[in-house]
Amino acid sequence: MTRPTRLHRSVLSVPANRDKMVLKAFTLPVDMIMLDLEDSVPVDRKEASRAQVVQALRHADWGDRVRAFRINAMDTPFAYRDLIEVVEAAGDQLDVIVVPKVENPAEIQAIDYLLKQIEMRQGFSRPIGLEASIETALGMVHVDRIAFSCARLEALVFGVADYGASLTMPNKGISGHGDAEQFYPGHRWHFPLSRLAMAAKAADLAAIDAPYGNYQDQQGLEQSCLLSAALGFDGKWAIHPNQLEPINRLYSPSAEDAERARRVVEAYDRAVREGAGSLAIDGKMVDAASIRIARVIAAQWQAIQQRNAP
Repeated sequence: MTRPTRLHRSVLSVPANRDKMVLKAFTLPVDMIMLDLEDSVPVDRKEASRAQVVQALRHADWGDRVRAFRINAMDTPFAYRDLIEVVEAAGDQLDVIVVPKVENPAEIQAIDYLLKQIEMRQGFSRPIGLEASIETALGMVHVDRIAFSCARLEALVFGVADYGASLTMPNKGISGHGDAEQFYPGHRWHFPLSRLAMAAKAADLAAIDAPYGNYQDQQGLEQSCLLSAALGFDGKWAIHPNQLEPINRLYSPSAEDAERARRVVEAYDRAVREGAGSLAIDGKMVDAASIRIARVIAAQWQAIQQRNAP
């Protein structure tokens, strides 16, 4: 199975039972819309909300946005019906399913087997992708195995709030890992962020950062984006439309980086055609890792330009 290349800079989480919020999402500059059946939907609305996900998938104008929904956790009585009811009715209009609170690769593998059966029965022409949200200490312990658990897995997502709670870390009103934390001499979230990003990239997956809770704090949001982007994250969840512009901007390559990536890729392809044994750009040798990074940046830049085209 070949993993598709998707823009993941901004992921907007929208409660599936809130029709006005769902409709507004389709007007916003966001890469991926995730219709949520989990934390944001009350227990007494979860089953009815599946039909609202189906309605949005089948009839809304998603444009070129990634089409996604989040099921309930696999240790609840809702997850299997989330999968069956939504995927059977609208799986041909679905790109990605987000799985929350993953702690064991068996959870992803179980979903993979179920989706294979539904896809065969419904005659879908392409497989549905999965994203695994790592939100607990146990999930982080198993993050390597989760990352390699299934060919349809496309991304790992960091759930900062539940992860902190699982470690009994005091939050002191913290909105995310961009907040200033004077009570700790360092960056408390560096290890889990780096650990998740390393596992994701080793398995050729995207790494997606947790949302920043205080949507009125633009400085904290930008700091949060800069921190995870510096560690290799490809994007971030958003909980409010005002967060989308800075998220898109800070997880995009600069025009200068994109131009250099284009030159590296072109020079490498030319060197291969000419049988050259080495490659130098601007007086610096270019190794295999640099070429891989250049290809990723060039592909991302092209996708962003297509997204921004009138």
